[in-house]
Amino acid sequence: MSNVSGIDRSWPALRTAVADLAIAAAVYAGGLIYEAVDAGDVGASLDAVDFVTCAGAAALILLRRRAPLPVLVVAMVAAVWSLIPDDDPGELRVAAIIALYTVASTSGRRTAWTAGAATAAALYVTAAVTSPGPWYDGENLELIAWASLATAAGDAVRSRRAYNLARQERATALQDRAERAEHALEEEARRQVIEERMRIARELHDVVAHHIAVINVQAGVAAHLLRDDPTGAQEALTHVRRGAASVLDELSSILSVIRQSDEATSTTDPLPTLDDLQRLIADFANVGLEIEWHTAGTRRPVAPTIGLAAYRIIQESLTNAHRYGCHHRATLRLTYERDTLRIEILNDIDTDRPMGTPRGHGTVGMRERAAAAGGTIEIGPTAGGQFRVHATLHTEQAEP
Repeated sequence: MSNVSGIDRSWPALRTAVADLAIAAAVYAGGLIYEAVDAGDVGASLDAVDFVTCAGAAALILLRRRAPLPVLVVAMVAAVWSLIPDDDPGELRVAAIIALYTVASTSGRRTAWTAGAATAAALYVTAAVTSPGPWYDGENLELIAWASLATAAGDAVRSRRAYNLARQERATALQDRAERAEHALEEEARRQVIEERMRIARELHDVVAHHIAVINVQAGVAAHLLRDDPTGAQEALTHVRRGAASVLDELSSILSVIRQSDEATSTTDPLPTLDDLQRLIADFANVGLEIEWHTAGTRRPVAPTIGLAAYRIIQESLTNAHRYGCHHRATLRLTYERDTLRIEILNDIDTDRPMGTPRGHGTVGMRERAAAAGGTIEIGPTAGGQFRVHATLHTEQAEP
Protein backbone atom coordinates (compact mmCIF):
# COMPACT_ATOMS: atom_id res chain seq x y z
CA MET A 1 0.00 0.00 0.00
CA SER A 2 2.84 2.43 0.80
CA ASN A 3 4.45 1.73 -2.58
CA VAL A 4 1.16 2.50 -4.35
CA SER A 5 0.81 5.76 -2.41
CA GLY A 6 4.36 6.75 -3.34
CA ILE A 7 3.62 6.11 -7.00
CA ASP A 8 0.41 8.15 -6.79
CA ARG A 9 2.26 11.10 -5.25
CA SER A 10 5.13 11.00 -7.77
CA TRP A 11 2.97 10.58 -10.87
CA PRO A 12 2.08 14.33 -11.32
CA ALA A 13 5.77 15.31 -11.14
CA LEU A 14 6.70 12.54 -13.58
CA ARG A 15 3.95 13.58 -15.96
CA THR A 16 5.14 17.22 -15.84
CA ALA A 17 8.74 16.20 -16.53
CA VAL A 18 7.70 14.05 -19.49
CA ALA A 19 5.61 16.92 -20.89
CA ASP A 20 8.54 19.35 -20.57
CA LEU A 21 10.87 16.90 -22.30
CA ALA A 22 8.37 16.43 -25.12
CA ILE A 23 7.97 20.20 -25.61
CA ALA A 24 11.73 20.79 -25.50
CA ALA A 25 12.35 17.98 -27.99
CA ALA A 26 9.66 19.32 -30.30
CA VAL A 27 11.12 22.85 -30.19
CA TYR A 28 14.65 21.50 -30.74
CA ALA A 29 13.65 19.27 -33.65
CA GLY A 30 11.33 21.87 -35.16
CA GLY A 31 14.02 24.53 -34.94
CA LEU A 32 16.57 22.34 -36.68
CA ILE A 33 14.11 21.43 -39.41
CA TYR A 34 13.22 25.08 -39.93
CA GLU A 35 16.88 26.12 -40.04
CA ALA A 36 17.72 23.26 -42.40
CA VAL A 37 14.94 24.23 -44.79
CA ASP A 38 15.89 27.90 -44.56
CA ALA A 39 19.57 27.14 -45.13
CA GLY A 40 18.76 24.87 -48.08
CA ASP A 41 16.87 27.66 -49.79
CA VAL A 42 20.04 29.76 -49.91
CA GLY A 43 22.35 26.87 -50.70
CA ALA A 44 23.82 26.61 -47.20
CA SER A 45 23.79 23.97 -44.49
CA LEU A 46 23.32 23.83 -40.72
CA ASP A 47 26.17 25.22 -38.67
CA ALA A 48 27.15 25.14 -35.02
CA VAL A 49 25.16 28.31 -34.27
CA ASP A 50 21.95 26.59 -35.37
CA PHE A 51 22.54 23.61 -33.09
CA VAL A 52 23.50 25.83 -30.15
CA THR A 53 20.48 28.08 -30.68
CA CYS A 54 18.04 25.15 -30.76
CA ALA A 55 19.73 23.52 -27.79
CA GLY A 56 19.53 26.81 -25.87
CA ALA A 57 15.81 27.13 -26.57
CA ALA A 58 15.24 23.55 -25.38
CA ALA A 59 17.31 24.19 -22.24
CA LEU A 60 15.28 27.29 -21.42
CA ILE A 61 12.08 25.26 -21.71
CA LEU A 62 13.45 22.55 -19.41
CA LEU A 63 14.63 25.07 -16.79
CA ARG A 64 11.59 27.37 -16.82
CA ARG A 65 9.86 25.71 -13.84
CA ARG A 66 12.92 25.93 -11.59
CA ALA A 67 13.37 29.72 -11.96
CA PRO A 68 10.50 31.18 -14.01
CA LEU A 69 11.42 34.87 -13.89
CA PRO A 70 15.22 34.51 -14.49
CA VAL A 71 14.55 32.08 -17.34
CA LEU A 72 12.03 34.52 -18.82
CA VAL A 73 14.59 37.34 -18.71
CA VAL A 74 17.20 35.20 -20.47
CA ALA A 75 14.66 33.94 -23.00
CA MET A 76 13.44 37.48 -23.70
CA VAL A 77 17.01 38.72 -24.30
CA ALA A 78 17.65 35.77 -26.60
CA ALA A 79 14.37 36.40 -28.45
CA VAL A 80 15.28 40.08 -28.91
CA TRP A 81 18.63 38.97 -30.36
CA SER A 82 16.78 36.57 -32.65
CA LEU A 83 14.87 39.47 -34.19
CA ILE A 84 18.07 40.98 -35.65
CA PRO A 85 17.82 40.84 -39.45
CA ASP A 86 19.57 38.06 -41.26
CA ASP A 87 19.76 35.98 -38.07
CA ASP A 88 16.21 35.07 -37.16
CA PRO A 89 15.94 31.73 -35.24
CA GLY A 90 12.25 31.59 -34.30
CA GLU A 91 12.72 28.87 -31.69
CA LEU A 92 14.06 31.44 -29.23
CA ARG A 93 10.85 33.44 -29.49
CA VAL A 94 8.89 30.22 -28.91
CA ALA A 95 10.96 29.57 -25.79
CA ALA A 96 10.27 33.13 -24.58
CA ILE A 97 6.52 32.73 -25.07
CA ILE A 98 6.52 29.38 -23.20
CA ALA A 99 8.60 30.90 -20.38
CA LEU A 100 6.12 33.80 -20.17
CA TYR A 101 3.23 31.32 -19.85
CA THR A 102 5.07 29.63 -16.99
CA VAL A 103 5.59 32.93 -15.17
CA ALA A 104 1.91 33.83 -15.59
CA SER A 105 0.74 30.43 -14.31
CA THR A 106 2.99 30.44 -11.22
CA SER A 107 3.05 34.11 -10.17
CA GLY A 108 0.51 36.64 -8.99
CA ARG A 109 -1.71 38.46 -11.46
CA ARG A 110 0.22 41.74 -11.21
CA THR A 111 3.55 40.00 -11.80
CA ALA A 112 2.11 37.99 -14.68
CA TRP A 113 0.72 40.94 -16.60
CA THR A 114 3.76 43.10 -15.87
CA ALA A 115 5.98 40.38 -17.30
CA GLY A 116 3.62 39.95 -20.25
CA ALA A 117 3.62 43.67 -21.03
CA ALA A 118 7.42 43.87 -20.74
CA THR A 119 7.91 40.86 -23.02
CA ALA A 120 5.41 42.10 -25.59
CA ALA A 121 6.94 45.58 -25.56
CA ALA A 122 10.53 44.32 -25.90
CA LEU A 123 9.71 41.98 -28.77
CA TYR A 124 7.49 44.44 -30.61
CA VAL A 125 9.82 47.44 -30.29
CA THR A 126 12.78 45.37 -31.45
CA ALA A 127 10.85 43.97 -34.39
CA ALA A 128 9.44 47.37 -35.34
CA VAL A 129 12.89 48.96 -35.29
CA THR A 130 14.84 46.22 -37.06
CA SER A 131 12.32 44.89 -39.56
CA PRO A 132 12.23 46.39 -43.06
CA GLY A 133 8.45 46.73 -43.00
CA PRO A 134 6.30 49.38 -41.27
CA TRP A 135 5.80 49.39 -37.51
CA TYR A 136 2.21 48.14 -37.91
CA ASP A 137 3.29 45.14 -39.95
CA GLY A 138 1.29 41.98 -39.16
CA GLU A 139 4.38 40.01 -38.12
CA ASN A 140 5.23 42.66 -35.55
CA LEU A 141 1.70 42.72 -34.12
CA GLU A 142 1.75 38.91 -33.90
CA LEU A 143 4.42 39.20 -31.23
CA ILE A 144 2.06 41.26 -29.04
CA ALA A 145 -0.76 38.80 -29.70
CA TRP A 146 1.34 35.75 -28.75
CA ALA A 147 2.63 37.42 -25.57
CA SER A 148 -0.91 38.44 -24.57
CA LEU A 149 -2.25 34.97 -25.28
CA ALA A 150 0.50 33.29 -23.23
CA THR A 151 -0.11 35.67 -20.32
CA ALA A 152 -3.89 35.21 -20.40
CA ALA A 153 -3.61 31.42 -20.64
CA GLY A 154 -1.15 31.25 -17.76
CA ASP A 155 -3.26 33.57 -15.61
CA ALA A 156 -6.36 31.46 -16.31
CA VAL A 157 -4.52 28.28 -15.32
CA ARG A 158 -3.26 29.92 -12.14
CA SER A 159 -6.77 31.17 -11.26
CA ARG A 160 -8.26 27.73 -11.86
CA ARG A 161 -5.57 26.09 -9.75
CA ALA A 162 -6.15 28.58 -6.93
CA TYR A 163 -9.92 28.01 -7.12
CA ASN A 164 -9.54 24.22 -6.92
CA LEU A 165 -7.14 24.55 -4.00
CA ALA A 166 -9.49 26.90 -2.15
CA ARG A 167 -12.42 24.56 -2.78
CA GLN A 168 -10.44 21.59 -1.51
CA GLU A 169 -9.37 23.49 1.60
CA ARG A 170 -12.95 24.59 2.18
CA ALA A 171 -14.21 21.01 1.82
CA THR A 172 -11.55 19.80 4.24
CA ALA A 173 -12.47 22.52 6.72
CA LEU A 174 -16.16 21.64 6.46
CA GLN A 175 -15.39 17.96 6.98
CA ASP A 176 -13.25 18.75 10.03
CA ARG A 177 -15.98 20.98 11.40
CA ALA A 178 -18.59 18.28 10.85
CA GLU A 179 -16.42 15.70 12.60
CA ARG A 180 -15.85 18.05 15.53
CA ALA A 181 -19.56 18.79 15.72
CA GLU A 182 -20.41 15.08 15.68
CA HIS A 183 -17.83 14.42 18.36
CA ALA A 184 -19.28 17.24 20.45
CA LEU A 185 -22.79 15.82 20.01
CA GLU A 186 -21.58 12.38 21.06
CA GLU A 187 -19.85 13.82 24.11
CA GLU A 188 -22.96 15.81 24.98
CA ALA A 189 -25.14 12.72 24.53
CA ARG A 190 -22.79 10.70 26.73
CA ARG A 191 -22.89 13.39 29.40
CA GLN A 192 -26.68 13.55 29.28
CA VAL A 193 -26.93 9.77 29.58
CA ILE A 194 -24.72 9.80 32.66
CA GLU A 195 -26.73 12.61 34.22
CA GLU A 196 -29.96 10.84 33.35
CA ARG A 197 -28.83 7.71 35.19
CA MET A 198 -28.33 9.70 38.36
CA ARG A 199 -31.68 11.46 37.94
CA ILE A 200 -33.41 8.11 37.45
CA ALA A 201 -31.72 6.73 40.56
CA ARG A 202 -32.93 9.67 42.66
CA GLU A 203 -36.42 9.48 41.17
CA LEU A 204 -36.48 5.77 41.94
CA HIS A 205 -35.58 6.50 45.56
CA ASP A 206 -38.20 9.22 45.89
CA VAL A 207 -41.03 7.29 44.25
CA VAL A 208 -40.35 3.96 45.96
CA ALA A 209 -39.78 5.56 49.35
CA HIS A 210 -43.09 7.42 49.10
CA HIS A 211 -45.14 4.39 48.09
CA ILE A 212 -43.44 2.07 50.59
CA ALA A 213 -44.17 4.56 53.34
CA VAL A 214 -47.85 4.61 52.30
CA ILE A 215 -47.94 0.81 52.17
CA ASN A 216 -46.36 0.56 55.61
CA VAL A 217 -48.87 2.97 57.18
CA GLN A 218 -51.89 1.37 55.50
CA ALA A 219 -50.71 -2.14 56.42
CA GLY A 220 -50.48 -1.07 60.07
CA VAL A 221 -53.96 0.43 59.90
CA ALA A 222 -55.31 -2.77 58.35
CA ALA A 223 -53.72 -4.90 61.05
CA HIS A 224 -55.22 -2.64 63.73
CA LEU A 225 -58.74 -2.65 62.27
CA LEU A 226 -58.83 -6.24 61.01
CA ARG A 227 -60.92 -7.57 63.96
CA ASP A 228 -62.90 -4.51 65.03
CA ASP A 229 -63.57 -2.86 61.64
CA PRO A 230 -63.19 -5.26 58.70
CA THR A 231 -64.57 -2.66 56.30
CA GLY A 232 -61.91 -0.14 57.29
CA ALA A 233 -59.24 -2.84 57.12
CA GLN A 234 -60.39 -3.76 53.61
CA GLU A 235 -60.16 -0.13 52.55
CA ALA A 236 -56.65 0.11 53.96
CA LEU A 237 -55.64 -3.07 52.15
CA THR A 238 -57.05 -1.58 48.94
CA HIS A 239 -54.67 1.36 49.39
CA VAL A 240 -51.85 -1.10 50.01
CA ARG A 241 -52.66 -2.96 46.79
CA ARG A 242 -52.79 0.28 44.81
CA GLY A 243 -49.53 1.46 46.29
CA ALA A 244 -47.85 -1.86 45.50
CA ALA A 245 -49.15 -1.70 41.94
CA SER A 246 -47.77 1.84 41.59
CA VAL A 247 -44.39 0.71 42.92
CA LEU A 248 -44.29 -2.19 40.46
CA ASP A 249 -45.19 0.12 37.57
CA GLU A 250 -42.51 2.63 38.54
CA LEU A 251 -39.90 -0.08 39.05
CA SER A 252 -40.76 -1.69 35.71
CA SER A 253 -40.34 1.62 33.85
CA ILE A 254 -37.39 3.06 35.76
CA LEU A 255 -35.23 -0.01 36.35
CA SER A 256 -35.46 -0.96 32.66
CA VAL A 257 -33.40 2.08 31.67
CA ILE A 258 -30.96 2.28 34.58
CA ARG A 259 -27.37 1.47 33.64
CA GLN A 260 -24.23 1.19 35.69
CA SER A 261 -21.65 3.99 35.36
CA ASP A 262 -18.48 4.85 37.22
CA GLU A 263 -18.46 8.36 35.76
CA ALA A 264 -21.90 9.48 36.91
CA THR A 265 -22.03 12.92 38.46
CA SER A 266 -24.59 14.42 40.76
CA THR A 267 -27.29 16.78 39.55
CA THR A 268 -30.45 18.21 41.02
CA ASP A 269 -32.25 18.90 37.75
CA PRO A 270 -35.69 17.26 37.44
CA LEU A 271 -36.39 14.65 34.83
CA PRO A 272 -37.58 16.16 31.53
CA THR A 273 -41.24 15.99 30.59
CA LEU A 274 -43.39 17.02 27.66
CA ASP A 275 -43.42 20.52 29.14
CA ASP A 276 -39.73 20.75 28.18
CA LEU A 277 -40.38 20.09 24.47
CA GLN A 278 -40.27 23.79 23.60
CA ARG A 279 -36.73 24.07 24.95
CA LEU A 280 -35.71 20.82 23.23
CA ILE A 281 -36.99 22.04 19.88
CA ALA A 282 -35.25 25.37 20.41
CA ASP A 283 -31.99 23.53 21.07
CA PHE A 284 -32.31 21.59 17.82
CA ALA A 285 -33.21 24.78 15.97
CA ASN A 286 -29.97 26.30 17.27
CA VAL A 287 -27.99 23.51 15.60
CA GLY A 288 -29.83 23.85 12.28
CA LEU A 289 -32.75 21.38 12.45
CA GLU A 290 -36.05 22.93 11.36
CA ILE A 291 -38.94 21.23 13.18
CA GLU A 292 -42.60 21.50 12.20
CA TRP A 293 -44.59 20.79 15.39
CA HIS A 294 -48.29 19.89 15.39
CA THR A 295 -50.45 19.04 18.41
CA ALA A 296 -53.92 17.50 18.04
CA GLY A 297 -56.45 16.86 20.77
CA THR A 298 -56.67 18.41 24.20
CA ARG A 299 -53.30 18.61 25.84
CA ARG A 300 -53.29 17.25 29.38
CA PRO A 301 -50.78 16.15 32.00
CA VAL A 302 -49.57 12.55 31.82
CA ALA A 303 -47.82 10.30 34.31
CA PRO A 304 -44.13 11.19 34.84
CA THR A 305 -42.91 7.89 33.40
CA ILE A 306 -45.03 8.38 30.26
CA GLY A 307 -43.82 11.95 29.92
CA LEU A 308 -40.20 10.88 30.33
CA ALA A 309 -40.56 8.08 27.77
CA ALA A 310 -42.27 10.40 25.30
CA TYR A 311 -39.63 13.09 25.78
CA ARG A 312 -36.74 10.66 25.27
CA ILE A 313 -38.31 9.08 22.19
CA ILE A 314 -38.80 12.51 20.65
CA GLN A 315 -35.29 13.57 21.61
CA GLU A 316 -33.67 10.46 20.09
CA SER A 317 -35.79 10.67 16.92
CA LEU A 318 -34.91 14.33 16.36
CA THR A 319 -31.25 13.57 17.05
CA ASN A 320 -31.33 10.87 14.35
CA ALA A 321 -33.15 13.26 12.01
CA HIS A 322 -30.43 15.84 12.57
CA ARG A 323 -27.55 13.39 12.12
CA TYR A 324 -28.82 11.20 9.31
CA GLY A 325 -31.72 13.02 7.64
CA CYS A 326 -31.74 15.19 4.53
CA HIS A 327 -32.70 18.85 4.16
CA HIS A 328 -32.36 19.47 7.95
CA ARG A 329 -36.13 19.28 8.45
CA ALA A 330 -38.36 17.11 10.62
CA THR A 331 -42.05 16.93 11.47
CA LEU A 332 -43.32 16.23 15.00
CA ARG A 333 -46.96 15.32 15.64
CA LEU A 334 -48.44 14.79 19.10
CA THR A 335 -51.99 13.43 19.26
CA TYR A 336 -53.80 13.34 22.60
CA GLU A 337 -56.62 10.81 22.63
CA ARG A 338 -58.80 9.72 25.52
CA ASP A 339 -56.30 7.28 27.02
CA THR A 340 -53.49 7.32 24.44
CA LEU A 341 -50.67 9.63 23.44
CA ARG A 342 -49.50 9.12 19.87
CA ILE A 343 -46.10 10.44 18.78
CA GLU A 344 -45.00 10.64 15.16
CA ILE A 345 -41.67 11.98 13.89
CA LEU A 346 -40.95 12.17 10.15
CA ASN A 347 -37.83 13.30 8.34
CA ASP A 348 -36.52 13.01 4.78
CA ILE A 349 -33.81 10.43 4.18
CA ASP A 350 -31.18 9.93 1.52
CA THR A 351 -32.69 7.79 -1.22
CA ASP A 352 -29.24 6.31 -1.87
CA ARG A 353 -29.21 4.82 1.63
CA PRO A 354 -30.62 1.27 1.48
CA MET A 355 -34.05 0.99 3.03
CA GLY A 356 -33.95 -0.47 6.49
CA THR A 357 -30.44 0.70 7.23
CA PRO A 358 -29.85 0.55 11.01
CA ARG A 359 -29.79 3.95 12.66
CA GLY A 360 -27.55 2.98 15.57
CA HIS A 361 -28.19 1.88 19.15
CA GLY A 362 -30.65 4.74 19.72
CA THR A 363 -33.48 2.79 18.10
CA VAL A 364 -32.95 -0.01 20.60
CA GLY A 365 -33.23 2.48 23.42
CA MET A 366 -36.47 3.89 22.01
CA ARG A 367 -37.99 0.41 21.79
CA GLU A 368 -36.97 -0.29 25.37
CA ARG A 369 -38.47 2.99 26.61
CA ALA A 370 -41.76 2.40 24.78
CA ALA A 371 -42.00 -1.15 26.10
CA ALA A 372 -41.12 -0.02 29.63
CA ALA A 373 -43.96 2.53 29.49
CA GLY A 374 -46.40 -0.15 28.33
CA GLY A 375 -46.61 1.17 24.77
CA THR A 376 -45.59 0.23 21.26
CA ILE A 377 -43.34 1.84 18.68
CA GLU A 378 -42.75 1.49 14.94
CA ILE A 379 -39.42 2.58 13.46
CA GLY A 380 -38.45 2.44 9.81
CA PRO A 381 -38.55 4.05 6.36
CA THR A 382 -41.74 4.81 4.46
CA ALA A 383 -42.54 4.38 0.80
CA GLY A 384 -42.48 8.14 0.38
CA GLY A 385 -38.77 8.50 1.06
CA GLN A 386 -39.05 9.44 4.74
CA PHE A 387 -37.97 7.88 8.02
CA ARG A 388 -40.84 7.45 10.49
CA VAL A 389 -40.97 6.89 14.22
CA HIS A 390 -44.50 6.26 15.53
CA ALA A 391 -45.01 5.55 19.22
CA THR A 392 -48.27 4.80 21.01
CA LEU A 393 -48.19 5.29 24.78
CA HIS A 394 -51.18 4.46 26.97
CA THR A 395 -51.83 7.31 29.37
CA GLU A 396 -54.00 8.23 32.27
CA GLN A 397 -54.60 11.70 33.66
CA ALA A 398 -51.88 12.64 36.10
CA GLU A 399 -52.89 13.22 39.65
CA PRO A 400 -52.91 16.92 40.58
